[in-house]
Amino acid sequence: MKYLFSILIISALSFQVSAQESMEKIMESRAREMVRVIGLNDKEQWKKFIKENFTEAFIKKNMKAKVVETDSNDGTTVSEETSDANNLKAKVAMFARLHDDFDDGKIASLKTTDDKVEMIVNTAQLKGTFTLKFENKKPYLIDGLGIQAGN
Repeated sequence: MKYLFSILIISALSFQVSAQESMEKIMESRAREMVRVIGLNDKEQWKKFIKENFTEAFIKKNMKAKVVETDSNDGTTVSEETSDANNLKAKVAMFARLHDDFDDGKIASLKTTDDKVEMIVNTAQLKGTFTLKFENKKPYLIDGLGIQAGN
């Protein structure tokens, strides 16, 4: 009886670890695919990626963009903008900007923690830290995105 009980516990733990690995692989795959799609110069591919990989709630959510620029004269310019009512269109516009900045970007590191992936993408001129938050249930769609970029 002890033997059977031990097997059941080990099987349950193995299933849990396997499910976690599967979630991590899916999250990493979506993150890598996002970088690949950003490199494309095709709005329809961006839109397709967004529809297939973002949650509906995230697609509908308004976006905020905050741009901080510092010039050599020690002046700082800050601008903020919020997306318009057509949030799919705003997400596609975000991909257009990401394409302009990271179209030739390469993934330097990718780290998965719980329901988040932190990914560093480098270009010749720019380094970007992408933080993707995923839902905790299958199909593990992207439910949040933060991007910090600088030299």
